[in-house]
Parts: sequence; structure tokens; C-alpha cells
Amino acid sequence: MEELLLTVAIPTFNRAKLLDKCLEAMLSQISDDIKGSIELIVSDNDSKDNTTEIVNKYINKGFAINYYKNSENIGADRNIAACFLKAKAKYVWVFSDDDFILPGYLKLIFDLLKSDDIGNIYLNGLWFNGSYTTENKPTAINYIQYDDPLKFIDRVNYWSTFNTGNILNKSLLANLDHIPKFYDSNLVQLSWILPIVFSAKQNIAINDQVVACMADNTGGYKLLTVFGKGYNDVLKRLVSKGMINKKVIRITNNHLLQSFFPMFINKSSKKFENENGLSLMVPIFWSYKSFWKTVFPILIKKIIRR
Repeated sequence: MEELLLTVAIPTFNRAKLLDKCLEAMLSQISDDIKGSIELIVSDNDSKDNTTEIVNKYINKGFAINYYKNSENIGADRNIAACFLKAKAKYVWVFSDDDFILPGYLKLIFDLLKSDDIGNIYLNGLWFNGSYTTENKPTAINYIQYDDPLKFIDRVNYWSTFNTGNILNKSLLANLDHIPKFYDSNLVQLSWILPIVFSAKQNIAINDQVVACMADNTGGYKLLTVFGKGYNDVLKRLVSKGMINKKVIRITNNHLLQSFFPMFINKSSKKFENENGLSLMVPIFWSYKSFWKTVFPILIKKIIRR
């Protein structure tokens, strides 16, 4: 039996139609030459729709899928972590059920993984509303190699929270006991993604758009709390454990303030719970010039409009 090189692990919950498309896109690219070195996992968080039927449809067609269905909804963090912890391959790709790999890229990713020992392979996404179109199948991947993990973090920054955008070398983590301590943070993936980045000799950022991702398909939580206080708490805990460089905090916060928060705060989306932005943000970001230049004025305008 060939050695497993890549586990694609899909956490899912009540999104059978999207999971169907996700599996179809992935399975259509599993050729005979990589079939023996890829593991596919679906971790079902006790879905009440026809998720089981969708997975069995592909199993009955002869595709090897390890299907796990939780006896109850254990929450997103625990289900995402279960995907990573159950994975048996050297590299683990936790893949969201509403994302779709673009044609031709799975084989190229395998070739890249075989070429050298990499920590994190970051992938760009093609964000779409409604539908998307793709060009001809690629013949090569355009990427940048980073030997300095801080430069890699500066490139990837808060996109390290994007599960589908990160393929991780699980073999670089000698101990996984710290992961459960990050449950219920809504950012449990950072507990393995960032330590792996700093354990690796090199990390890679792929410039190509490798996956198609549905825009505005998230919500149901307090965005400013999670990506403000919560994100900083996770980073500080990883710093205290000696797993990452403390400079990651300032690098990440500057990117959050310059692009992430302005983008979301300006949207009047009902997908996220209402929060008092000033009381949440000022204690965390008061020492950042970019906060006062970008986020603070937006928060004030929102208060005035009320």
C-alpha cells in the first residue's frame, strides 16, 4: 500500500447540496496515480438533512471515503479539530463543505507536496456570488517560497484562519495535546496552523486561485469579538507556549485593522450578531495607529447613523 501523502478532511453540517458539489469537484480529480496516496474524510456534525445519503452515493460508486457522523452536534471547532486529528496522512487539508477545488489543481498540488518538505501551503481563493467560471486547466502552479515564517505570516496574515486555504504538514507537530484547549474559540485551526508554520524550514504561498469559495457564506457569531479579542487571546496563548513568535500579533492586527475590519464593519449584514464596536475594539487596538485611521472613524459613523 502506498504511503498516504494527503488527507482531505471535510467538516459538514446540514449542507448536503453544497457537500455534493464539493465532493464531486474533488473526487473527479482523483486519478489512478494519486488514488493510493490520498485519504478522504467527511466529518458530519449530526446533520438532519440528507448528508448521509450524499456521502453514501459516492461510496457506492467506489470512492473510498471515511465517513464519521457525530451522535450530536459537537460545535464547529470540535468538528473541525476532529478532521485534523483523525487525518492519517503527512499533509492535512481541512476543506470547507461550501468550497470547490478548481479543475486540474489536485494533481499539481500532489506534485508540489512530493517535491519538498513544506510546512504550510497557502492557496488563493476565487470568491464568487451565485456562480463562477474557470479558464483552461493549469499546467503548473505559480508560488513563492518563504524561508522566514514571519514574512510568510505577513503575506497570509488573517487568512491563516481560512481552513480551505491552508494545507498543513501534520508530521511537524510532535504533540497535539494543546489543541482541545482552543475549543470554543471559533479559531481552533490556529492551534495547529501557526505552530506548523514556525516549525517548518519553508512555507509556500500559491499565487493561483486554486479553490472557488462562496462569498458571504458565513455568520452566526460575534465577528468583532472573535476576530478582535478572541484572535488576540489565541495568539497570546500560542506565544506563551513558545509555539509562535510574538511579532505575529502585531503583524496580524495591522492587517485586520487595515483591511478585514473595515470591509466587514462597512457591511450592514444581519449574518453577524450585533456588538458594541467601540467598547470591544478600543481596549485591544488603542496602540495601533491604523485603528484610529481606519476602524475608529467607521465605528463613529455607525454610531451617528443610529
